[in-house]
Amino acid sequence: MQKKYLLRYLFDFIVIVLGITVSFWFNQLSIQTKNNQERIKVLNNIQEEVEEIKKYSEVRLKTWNEDINIYNQFLKEKFNYKSIKEITTSKSRVEFNLIYYRDFEPPMNRYNSMINSGDIKYVKSEKLKEILTRLHTFNLSNIKTTVEYEKSLKEQLINLLTLNHSDLFIAGVNKRITLENYSELLHYSINDDMQLKSNLLVQMKYFKTRVSLLMLYVFVLEELEAELLKIKSSL
Repeated sequence: MQKKYLLRYLFDFIVIVLGITVSFWFNQLSIQTKNNQERIKVLNNIQEEVEEIKKYSEVRLKTWNEDINIYNQFLKEKFNYKSIKEITTSKSRVEFNLIYYRDFEPPMNRYNSMINSGDIKYVKSEKLKEILTRLHTFNLSNIKTTVEYEKSLKEQLINLLTLNHSDLFIAGVNKRITLENYSELLHYSINDDMQLKSNLLVQMKYFKTRVSLLMLYVFVLEELEAELLKIKSSL
């Protein structure tokens, strides 16, 4: 009789243990499935943002190279208006080069959101994390530093133009003065004023440095894209 009860209790115990084990296994499986879904979601978000940043960077690179080309034409001893016209037909575009600086704010809402929400934990690849950190901190910081230097140089240039070349500002807003006439006046002012010319030459160096840093930024972006594809193909 005791043996019968012992076997029954043992059977009940085994059923309970199996029930708990199965329940735990299903729970773990559910958690793992959810984590995998979140991981895929995070990887997709990163990939979408990479594509957005690439488009933004391509536009910026084109614009920054045009800035360099415009400065090159005005810093030459002999001025060629046709070369300016091949870059732009807008007088305000030329003036923008002189008095405004270009910021660099790539679309990073998804990445910042993942950092703030903690969803970055779903990224298991240490290499991917390293590339993301390198791109969004070191490489981005270097570009932003050149932007800040350019901003400072622009302030000096505006003071110089205001004091010694106020006619350029007047010509810039005068609709009767054509791009060609404005360009010739600007070229003459630059080559007649060594202080103005040296200021622009310094800016040109920062322009070129900025382009080099952006090209490095794009290279790391492509490295990130390749690593993403590698990880997603293995899922």
